[in-house]
Amino acid sequence: MPDASARERSLRRVPRAEEHRMGAPFSEADAADFEGLLERTSEALRQLALHWKDTEAGTCARSLLESRSSRFSDEGFQWCQEVGLSLLLPTDALNCKPVNTSIGRDGLSASTAGGPPLPTHRGLLVAPSPPCGFGVFATCKLQKGEKLGEYTGEIRSYDVWLDEIKNRKLKAHGSPRNSPFIREELYAAWSGMGPRSSGVVVDAFSYGNTMRFVNCSCKPNCSFKNFGTSCEQHSRLHVVPTRDIEIWEQLSVDYGWYSDPPTLEAVREEATLAYMKDLPDLQMLQQLASGSKDACHQGAHSEAVQVLIEALCETPSSSSSKGFLRRFCDETQLRRFVEEGGRFEQAADYTEIPDPVWFLYEVVGGERVGISCRCGLDPSLNSSGQCSGIIGRPLQADHSGRHEAEEEE
Repeated sequence: MPDASARERSLRRVPRAEEHRMGAPFSEADAADFEGLLERTSEALRQLALHWKDTEAGTCARSLLESRSSRFSDEGFQWCQEVGLSLLLPTDALNCKPVNTSIGRDGLSASTAGGPPLPTHRGLLVAPSPPCGFGVFATCKLQKGEKLGEYTGEIRSYDVWLDEIKNRKLKAHGSPRNSPFIREELYAAWSGMGPRSSGVVVDAFSYGNTMRFVNCSCKPNCSFKNFGTSCEQHSRLHVVPTRDIEIWEQLSVDYGWYSDPPTLEAVREEATLAYMKDLPDLQMLQQLASGSKDACHQGAHSEAVQVLIEALCETPSSSSSKGFLRRFCDETQLRRFVEEGGRFEQAADYTEIPDPVWFLYEVVGGERVGISCRCGLDPSLNSSGQCSGIIGRPLQADHSGRHEAEEEE
C-alpha cells in the first residue's frame, strides 16, 4: 500500500459531476493504478459529503475521506478488480470474498444461462450509510431499467442452508428459534425452486460483489430481476432501477422479509412477548390521565414504555432511537384510550394488543427479530422520511398488519 505521505500529497483534479460523470469509462491503466483510483474515490467522497452535508451520510463520507490513509488498502483494491467495481471499497467493508460469478454448492451449479457475467455499472460507489453500515451510491444519473450489476454469491439448496442457519443460531443463542435473525441469513435471495423443489438461494454472506451492499428502503428505487434460468430450475439475479435515479442517491430495494410467513409470525410473536413484558408499566399509564406526572420519572422503563410516557407527558424524546419509535405512537389515540378508561390487559397473541400501541409493539417485534428498518432517518436512502420500521412492511397508513384479509391482497 502506498505510504501516507504519498496519499496526502495534493490530488490531481478530477472534474466535478457537473462537468463530467464520475461513472464515465476510464482506462485500464488508471484502474490498475492504486493512487489514481484512490484519487478518483476521494473526489467522489468529497462530492457525496457536499451533497449530503447536513446528514449522517455526509458526515461519515467526510470522516472516511479525512482518514483515508488507514481506510483504504491493497486488499480493497484487489476486491474491486475482481468484481469490476470502479471506485475503491473501504477496508471496513471487506466482509466477504469477491466473486464476479456465483459459486455452486450443495451439488448445485451456478447458472450460465443468460450470457457472460453482467458487469458492475461504472457509476457506483460503496460508502458509509448509517445506520446500515455501507450502501451503494450513484455517482452519475441512472436510467430506469438499465442493468446495474448481478447479485452474486453461493448457490445454496434452501433446505441445507436453512439447517446450517438453525445450527448457527443454536450455537449463538442456545436455541434454533427463528428469531432473532443472525447476520448470516440476511444476504440470501430466493432464485427458484431448484431440481428437488426444495428451493434455491443466492447467498452473498461469505462470497459476493457490489450488489450485496444495496440496502433496503420503504421507498425503494431498484428491484431484483430474475434472468438466465438454468436446467436446475434456478435463475440469476440482477439489480435494475425502477425509476430514474439522481446523482448521489443511494440504491435501495425491498428485501420483503415482512412478506415471508415464518418471519411475520416471528415478528408478531416477539411483539406479543415485548408487550407482555411491559404490561406492569403499561397498566400504570392510567395515572398520567389523571394528571400525575410521577410516572414520567419513576424507575427504568423499556424504550417502548418511555415513548408512551413521553407522549402522554408531552416531553421530548431523550434519544434518536426513542425519537424514531415515537412516530409509531398516535398520541391523540393513546390519550383518548387512557382517558376513557381503556385497559392494558393480558394478550394471548398479537390480535389482543390494544390498537393505540399495536404499531409501536409491532416495530419493537421487528427489532427483536432482527429486521428493523430505519431508512426514514437517512435522506440518501429515503428522501420522503416515511418508514414502516420493519424491512418489507408496507407503511402503516396503508396496512394495519392486523387482518388476514390484508395479507391476501
